Amino acid sequence: MANLESTPIIQGFNTLELAVLMEKYILILGMINYGTIKQKRQARKELKTIEEYIHHHANDDAFELANLRLQLTEEELKTIKGVEL
Repeated sequence: MANLESTPIIQGFNTLELAVLMEKYILILGMINYGTIKQKRQARKELKTIEEYIHHHANDDAFELANLRLQLTEEELKTIKGVEL
């Protein structure tokens, strides 16, 4: 969990790039949850690619802060983390 001394850091993105990436992430999760079998398969591949890209640009504190701000339940976090890639 993020503490008071740590700082969430996202490097290598400008505001527009980050907003587009967030929208893409939301759409991919929607495809995984509500898409056809073909769309789900495609979305899982895209999710793996986008997560690798994001993890190179954001530290753990940035993810922790996002979790706090999104107010996701433990069940929702397990669902997101449990998506088979």
